[in-house]
Amino acid sequence: MGKVKIGLIGCGKIASCSHTPAFKAIPGKAVITAVFDLKRENAEKIIKDNSLKAKIYTSVDELLKSGIDGVAINTPNSSHHELTIKALNAGVNVLVEKPMAVTLKQADEMIALAEKKKLHLQVNQSLRFAPAYVKIKEMIEAGKIGDPIHIRCLRASGSSPDKGWSPGAKWFVQKKFAGGLIMDIAVHMADMMGWYFGKASKVYSMSSIKIKGNDVPDNVTTLFDFANGATGVLELSWTIPVGGGLLEIYGSKGTIRLGFNPDGIEFATKPGKYKIVKPGKFKTSQEWFADAINGKKGCPVPGKTGRHALAYSLAIAESGEKSKAVTPSI
Repeated sequence: MGKVKIGLIGCGKIASCSHTPAFKAIPGKAVITAVFDLKRENAEKIIKDNSLKAKIYTSVDELLKSGIDGVAINTPNSSHHELTIKALNAGVNVLVEKPMAVTLKQADEMIALAEKKKLHLQVNQSLRFAPAYVKIKEMIEAGKIGDPIHIRCLRASGSSPDKGWSPGAKWFVQKKFAGGLIMDIAVHMADMMGWYFGKASKVYSMSSIKIKGNDVPDNVTTLFDFANGATGVLELSWTIPVGGGLLEIYGSKGTIRLGFNPDGIEFATKPGKYKIVKPGKFKTSQEWFADAINGKKGCPVPGKTGRHALAYSLAIAESGEKSKAVTPSI
């Protein structure tokens, strides 16, 4: 097939800061030819800001009939299932933002249809493509830390995305759009923890709403009981003024840390003796997507992997609501 034609459904923050520049960075493999947004000005802006030679379509259906090979779906969480099903039925490969859906039934329908249509369904679980996180996975797989013992992840900011990262995007904090801290951040971090340590047998979560007017949790702490005997803690917040992003991974032979040193990953086999590990370069989600459309195997986040991330998120949410341990449906 060669260079693939890409469409964008949704031209907001994630499309402008992630998908568009990433596709532009692989001009020999992909080109954005079609865009759609409910707000036409968003589509016009993304074309102007990125000098795209793309056509603006007035409906999703028109865009899907435009001859594109793949589409990136960058819309509120509650719309991912419907748009993915529509794209697959139109014969278009799909790169959908996380979470891939809002229920496991929806995720299963998306996966089954992609298999039936023999199309590529990829979920943008971006940490699985991020160089530092991929390098850490390689280190764990190589036995650098020995047997996994404990993993701790903190991810915090001083405001919710509608006020900080993407001002005005209220869907991030609205239940009717399946917004909230869990579907926005836990879907990444819990997935990463399971990627590193294997399946969690149980999660126990404590959640709260501290921001006035929100109807979804903005503070969540979750304990992980992994099947291999290891444990984990995930701490998330939208109300810590100075923010924070830390990762600690402890094993029987060594420790890996991220976020403590601006130079990158730290690794130690003796107390206090950390050395810096450089991650190197790895393919982006968008390059994997283009390659997969052309038949290349091995994409890190096919639909089934995105389903795992969703299962963790839903288990965390259920545990927080019911104040009891929950087994993720993986």
